[in-house]
Amino acid sequence: MPKTFSIKTLGCKLKQYESPLIATRLTDRGWRAVPFGETADLVIINTCTVTDRSDKKCRSYIRQGARFAAGGRVIVTGCLAENRPEELAAMGEVLRVLGNTGREDLIAFAGEAAGIQEVRPLSAEGESPLPFFHTRGFLKIQDGCDGSCSYCVVPSVRGLPSSRPLPEIREHARRLAEAGCPELVLTGITIGKYLWEGRDLASLVRELLTLDGVFRIRITSLEPRHVTPALREVFSSERVCRHLHLPLQSGSDRILSLMNRPYSAAEYRRVVRDLKEQVPRLALGTDIIIGFPGETAADFGESLRLAEECEFSYVHQFTFSPRTGTPAASMEYGLSRGELEERGRRMRELSAAMGLAYRQGFVGEVLPSVIEKNRGGEGYTAVSDNYIKIHLPDTPGVAVQSGRIVPVLLREAGPEGNYGVVASG
Repeated sequence: MPKTFSIKTLGCKLKQYESPLIATRLTDRGWRAVPFGETADLVIINTCTVTDRSDKKCRSYIRQGARFAAGGRVIVTGCLAENRPEELAAMGEVLRVLGNTGREDLIAFAGEAAGIQEVRPLSAEGESPLPFFHTRGFLKIQDGCDGSCSYCVVPSVRGLPSSRPLPEIREHARRLAEAGCPELVLTGITIGKYLWEGRDLASLVRELLTLDGVFRIRITSLEPRHVTPALREVFSSERVCRHLHLPLQSGSDRILSLMNRPYSAAEYRRVVRDLKEQVPRLALGTDIIIGFPGETAADFGESLRLAEECEFSYVHQFTFSPRTGTPAASMEYGLSRGELEERGRRMRELSAAMGLAYRQGFVGEVLPSVIEKNRGGEGYTAVSDNYIKIHLPDTPGVAVQSGRIVPVLLREAGPEGNYGVVASG
């Protein structure tokens, strides 16, 4: 019987690439994957370290994972393993700590720990994992960050920006498309920093659009200053999703300065204006931090006003959580829990209202959507190119195939969900 393994993935979309890569390397050596939560010979926790809170969550999953590991201990990798290796190694539930650069050591140690021989050699294709329990293929194009945001530890655990060679990305994308993957999600730490032999992100997208296959490309999160005219132009292709995540963090210039963000509210506003002029009806999401040290009611009011002006389709809001070792961790932040909860409530209400208005603007339209089988429920979920999730009920006599791009008619958009049907013809 082959040895079994499971992986728990925590953190950003880049981890959705890295965990499948680990899984590919293990399966190429004869291991069998099982879902996290089932007993396995090897349990791997791929960690995040963006805040102290996320560190605590990772440690909880390490303890939980040890209960499912046949030997009672787990291998820990990822960003927390890079940032706090000694602390993790001291945990009784941890067998080995291997950081972001220790993937080869992880695979070698896995074989040693299980006492097995390699069943078959790792192929070159092992560097290009196919989707792993997903209908979307995560395509890593870049790693690292040279930013200096006062609240962020990521540059110290991911290193300086480095770009994956374009031919390697193209080959990975070709394999995903050939396997029938309907959506390629470009991932990295700061993908707007992509640069390989003079080719930038816009050039990369144009290159991928020359590949054969029925697939679309989703550009995930970009820093405001990385939205170039050439990048705006690639959204003119029907195969590039009308969706972009553009972190704001605050609408107050004073707070942006304390955060050490490299733009002003006015600059951000211009980026959004130019995007929406060139890409009509774009789904635009953002991040906003609530209660950053020194944030006054007036500062928060500026965040609300700018968010409303930008008409985001969603807002990911985060209550400020100090990250040990960053400048912001030593700043004074004295808001009461009640004040934080009130600001969070107001931002959530605005986000919900803007999102509903955006979705309702597409009722009665047919949207190209990737079909996913609902987990543990009935029917299907369709994810449109502009990131609207549409519930498709089971309909007798109507065949719905998951993992395909199909036309979906959005019939209803409401605060509790969106509903539609596969369009005929």
